[in-house]
Amino acid sequence: MRHPRANESEDVAPSRCSPLVGAITELHTRLRKPRRVHVLGAAGDFLKHGRELLRDKRFAEAEDEFILAAYRAAGDGIHIVCADAIHELGEVCGAQEMLDHAGLCFATAKRIGTLLRNNERTARATLRLGVVSRRQSKLSEAEELLAEALQNYTKKCDDYGRIDTLYELGSLYLQKDRCVEAEKRFSEALQICASVDDNRNADALQKLGNHYLEQRQYSKAEELLTRALSVWISLSQSTERALTHRQLGDLYRDQSRYAEAEDHYTQASTIYKQEGDLGRAIMLDRFGGLYLKQGRYTEAEEHCTQALELWASRLEEDRYRAGTLQKLGDLCRTQARYSEAGEHLTEAIGIFPSGGDRFGRAGVLRKLGDLYLVQGRYSDAADHLAEALSIDISLGDGHNRAETLRRLGDLYQRQGRHSKAEESFTEARTAYASLGNRLRHAEVLCQLANLYQVQGRHLEAEKRRSEAITILHSMGATSDHTHALCKIGQLHQQQGQYPKAEELFTKALEISVQMGDKSSRVKTLRRLGELYRRKARYSSAKESFTTALQIYTSLGDYLGQKRMESSLADIRRLQCLFVDAEAAFQEVGVFYNQIGFPLGAAYTKCSLGNVYRQQGKHREAFELYREAQNVFEKLNHAPGLADAAIGLGQVLRLQGQYSRAHSCFFEAGSLYASVGNNTGAAEVTSEIGDLYRFQGKYSKANESYLEVQNTYQRADHQDYPLGLAGTICGLGYIHCSQGRHSEAHSCFEEAKILYDRVGSKLGVAETFCGMGDLYRSEGDYRKAEESYTEAQTIYRRLDHSLGVGEAACGLGYLRRMQGRDAEAESLFSEARKLCSEEEHGLGAANAALGLATVHLARMECDTAASDARKALDFYTQADVLPSKARALLTLAQIRGLEHHDDESRAYIDEASAIFAEIGDEKGVSLCREHRLHLAHPNVETPTLASTEEQP
Repeated sequence: MRHPRANESEDVAPSRCSPLVGAITELHTRLRKPRRVHVLGAAGDFLKHGRELLRDKRFAEAEDEFILAAYRAAGDGIHIVCADAIHELGEVCGAQEMLDHAGLCFATAKRIGTLLRNNERTARATLRLGVVSRRQSKLSEAEELLAEALQNYTKKCDDYGRIDTLYELGSLYLQKDRCVEAEKRFSEALQICASVDDNRNADALQKLGNHYLEQRQYSKAEELLTRALSVWISLSQSTERALTHRQLGDLYRDQSRYAEAEDHYTQASTIYKQEGDLGRAIMLDRFGGLYLKQGRYTEAEEHCTQALELWASRLEEDRYRAGTLQKLGDLCRTQARYSEAGEHLTEAIGIFPSGGDRFGRAGVLRKLGDLYLVQGRYSDAADHLAEALSIDISLGDGHNRAETLRRLGDLYQRQGRHSKAEESFTEARTAYASLGNRLRHAEVLCQLANLYQVQGRHLEAEKRRSEAITILHSMGATSDHTHALCKIGQLHQQQGQYPKAEELFTKALEISVQMGDKSSRVKTLRRLGELYRRKARYSSAKESFTTALQIYTSLGDYLGQKRMESSLADIRRLQCLFVDAEAAFQEVGVFYNQIGFPLGAAYTKCSLGNVYRQQGKHREAFELYREAQNVFEKLNHAPGLADAAIGLGQVLRLQGQYSRAHSCFFEAGSLYASVGNNTGAAEVTSEIGDLYRFQGKYSKANESYLEVQNTYQRADHQDYPLGLAGTICGLGYIHCSQGRHSEAHSCFEEAKILYDRVGSKLGVAETFCGMGDLYRSEGDYRKAEESYTEAQTIYRRLDHSLGVGEAACGLGYLRRMQGRDAEAESLFSEARKLCSEEEHGLGAANAALGLATVHLARMECDTAASDARKALDFYTQADVLPSKARALLTLAQIRGLEHHDDESRAYIDEASAIFAEIGDEKGVSLCREHRLHLAHPNVETPTLASTEEQP
């Protein structure tokens, strides 16, 4: 109530001679004084008018009428009317989730009914009191009250009362996880329905159908609501028929059966149009929600805006207006229009001031908390969620209290306040368990598991996941079950436990097919496809995504269609079908921009960046990653920021900007770790290993690769073929560089087998390049040439110009070692042209150094020095130590031939220091030979070939 205590007034005070004075006075002291104290009229008139207002959901006015009726009836000694008014006042409080006040009213009405020996009113008040207790999670008390009400109705042979009570008992047993007893109560209610008149039968069918809809038991809900609709049609009851169409529309919407949902909404809308603006506004709101789910954002916004315009002319419908504002808030949040989302939600919360509908206020506060969480405004999120929690506790609302606690746990985890997060999740878990909400119980166990995983408490994490799976298996075949199985599967996938993830996804798919639930099926297919993509099982991934695309198309889900088209495009990218992939990604990007979906557009930019990076178009790739990064920063979207950072790092590494690349990889690793993504963190560590390898920091590279290998070994090697192959290939390059040829051979052969198995042509080509380097260093020129040529063939087939350039560079060094300088010069020139400094600085520098050796052999010292210095400049700024040392030795040879011995000696000393730093004994020995030659010119000069290992 807005004013919990009121002054008494002489003309409406309860009769002091009434035997019920105690009961009514007790209630009277808790109620506010009516605003129209001196209005004349009979108590019955006030009661009748109040019921009309309550039916129209005009709660404040209805409350006034019922209080007037109660006061007037008490003063006139009309105790039955007083009891009825107090009972209706309880209905007003219950509709506004003011459960404590509702309980007080129903308890008073029950007390009056008992004193009057009026069994009908006593049973009715007892039933409503039991409902209030159930909603307050006082389940034992609720069961006693409902059993008492059922007994009274049975004695009176009141079938209508029995139906209502059995329905509430069934709901209670579901809440207590006593499913068999719940089903028994619902069956009894349906049997009684068959024996009563059609009107009442249809009403009961509709009520039970709506109950099953709320419980997400869609097949039962559909059966009952369809039966109810048939009865309403036969009775020509248009209002009830419209409501049932609306409920069936909600059912099909929740199942993603959008065409059927739109059909029922259209039929309901046709009926409502004949009944005024209220029905029209309700259906515009419903259509807005439907289009929002379909990704038809423009249409969704148009319909919600039209609904708001109608609500503006019906200020008494503020609760409906608040609902539409919240839909607009959800729409804007989905589109990352956060400031507009905040404006809509702030307007909605203004409809529920502190002293008004506290239940409605708490709901909007939670939505604002969600919005601020996405934006990273943690302080604002904490304030709003704390107020929501306070309201939940004061209302005795156990379910929403747990929902708020779950959000607070998420907030604390994001802030790194892990003990507070654990406390909130644990409290929510206890609440869900006591409410019998198995789905939410399982989900919060997953959140606890994720928290423990981030903290490194792996055994506890696994225990919570196991508990969640046990709960879910006990739920049977429901859409909630499939949803939760997929949620746990995603958690396993994120932790890199792919076999467990696949098992759960497959189980969820079986259940959804068994249920004929297209919505659950398509979502599970999408997750399975993503898992197969990560495992490089491209044909399986393509099959899952294609089937999902067909289902989304049949459902009319445009957003789902584009997501699947994007997933299929990524498969084509991984198969090096770059032209097809590029066209598909561009089309998806245009769609996301048209509907105003910046998050999807940003991810599409990353996908296009991946295409261009693999093609060696580094400038285009870099621009796209940067554009995506800017969007993700605005959205405060950590997973997207990590993906963009790793893409930028890869481009910068290929361009030889190693310091900047390292910063990007470090940022990506931190972001992946913050969300507990072990797989992502391992990928970053592998990239850092590649970075160190290119810089010649072999010990650090080796540490990174071994760390990644250990991560994969903790799971199953077969589930990480691409990541494992890349790591093994990197180790092969290190072994080759350090002269451990046997180990290098083993690594390259194993990597090639893995790349072949998953069909990664780029990976195979890279392995052939590595094998060419290895054979060349062993002096097996025939096999080296075969390997480089095979790599070039693959790269050309893939239109991968940088790969062709790298292989040409390798062949160039081979030709130098064979003394075939003209061919070497041609190959180095080709490589230099393909590897421009902007696109692939390292490749261009390697080609320049190769050309320097050719010119040096011809005694063309000026040209040789120019090329060598260009290479040295790049190696120096990129901190590529082994290549820098070789460039210094080349310059030392040039200056020595020009008799600039001091400069030559300085170059040799600097190169020797670098070789010593990186542990290259062969390089140190080579420097020693060059010094010896400078000191004793008669000593044979080290052969040029000895300095010409490919950088």
